[in-house]
Amino acid sequence: MCAQLPSDTSKGKTADTSSVLLKDSAGMVHNSPGVVVKPVLESYFSVVDSLLSSNKLINTKDPAVFFIIEKRKTKGKEFIFYAVCIIVLILGIFRTFYSSYFDNLFRVFFNTSIRQNQLTDQLLQSTLPSLILNVFFAISSGFYVWLVFEHYHTPRLIENQVLLPFCILGVGTLYFLKYVILKFIGWMTGMHRATDNYIFVIFLVNKIVGIALVPFIILIAFGMPVAINLLIISSVLLLGLFFLSRYLKSYGLLENRFSLDPLHFIIYIIAIERVPLLLIYKILVDYVI
Repeated sequence: MCAQLPSDTSKGKTADTSSVLLKDSAGMVHNSPGVVVKPVLESYFSVVDSLLSSNKLINTKDPAVFFIIEKRKTKGKEFIFYAVCIIVLILGIFRTFYSSYFDNLFRVFFNTSIRQNQLTDQLLQSTLPSLILNVFFAISSGFYVWLVFEHYHTPRLIENQVLLPFCILGVGTLYFLKYVILKFIGWMTGMHRATDNYIFVIFLVNKIVGIALVPFIILIAFGMPVAINLLIISSVLLLGLFFLSRYLKSYGLLENRFSLDPLHFIIYIIAIERVPLLLIYKILVDYVI
């Protein structure tokens, strides 16, 4: 449809019939034959402003308000998931390639008396599987300590993910120093056999502990928050039983080598093994993380 646009009569002038503008419904200006076209100039911005001002849902009269957008900090468990997958993968590969060592390890551990029998000799001669399980103990126990720190003491000075390798290296360094000190004591006192047996019992229990912590790591990492406290308490009780069995086995071995008073052995355990760990824990909580 086309409509004839009236000419300007605001100043009392008559309409000029020689100049007619025709505009269709789409807003396009056309000229009829024999008619001079006067272009209609409409500003794009004026049209947009009129549309915005007529819209009740858009406020264009008040001053603009802006907000600073901050990057959202998401706390997912992707990092924990992949770390747990690596731990389970290492254990599965070890179980596949060293199945005989894996079975003999549990047989010797659940034996009432650790003596130099055939199974013990096989474990002592298998140096590579022993080294792999010792490294695995450092990884699993360090990961367990990291989860406990994350639950009870959120790191303040360093990022949470950065703390994990320090926990693993801390556990590995602690037992490496313990191995070196015990070897030095055995060399200095001339009791090589007794210290070697004691070292064997310590790392035997550590290997079992590293394997036993895997289910607790999975449950604590992905369990419900209300059950984490119960899981941690259960794991601590289990660790206490493992360490108690280690001390009982160690005392039985050392008692056969030389006269050892039970009170002196308990004092050694408290002074050399328990008190330093408590001091390290206190320093980490108060000053490091």
